[in-house]
Amino acid sequence: MRHTRLVRTWMASTALLLGFSAFAQAAVSPAQSAKVLMDYATSGTIGSTGVDGIPVVSFNSVPSGQFTTPSSFSLGEFMVSALPTGVSTTYTDTPFSITYLVSDVNGESIQEGYTPIVLTGKINGTVSGASQSDLMVSFDKNPIPSFITNDYVNTLVNLDTSLTLVPSTTNGGRTTAQTLLVAQPVPEPATLAIFGLGIAGVVWHRRRQSRIA
Repeated sequence: MRHTRLVRTWMASTALLLGFSAFAQAAVSPAQSAKVLMDYATSGTIGSTGVDGIPVVSFNSVPSGQFTTPSSFSLGEFMVSALPTGVSTTYTDTPFSITYLVSDVNGESIQEGYTPIVLTGKINGTVSGASQSDLMVSFDKNPIPSFITNDYVNTLVNLDTSLTLVPSTTNGGRTTAQTLLVAQPVPEPATLAIFGLGIAGVVWHRRRQSRIA
């Protein structure tokens, strides 16, 4: 009888220890971001609907870029061209899209089946001549899905929700769109198994205690 009680006590203590260990590991791991070298490219398109006048907004893509996470990086540049004096163009909910594609991670090609992230939005405002512009770019507030590349879960955060596009007389008419990417290691199966075992141990111990009571 005494031996049985000792075994049950040991099992309960082990279950609780596994549970608390798993909880502690789960609480720490998600906050740890990884230093990951990303090679990437972007492409962008500006729609033609809602444009009253000569189209003057274009998008300069990033054909080949590189950065280390977590870090902000350029998605490309919106470009506003000059109009003749006295001529204006108005944009009303003109759609645009920017496609972000990772080409390799830490010098290794990414796994097959990776889907690029497509960001969309609208352009509103008016351009007059060469130096006047109140154009605004607004990104749609759709949730941006995380994506997996090799052994990392990647999340785009702190995307500029809106940008004021400068006229052609300021910075050559270029306005950079930036975002921040955070990479985290994919949880290993063994870690998930330990976490599940710890949960099961805690549940078993609580049920046993309730039956005794």
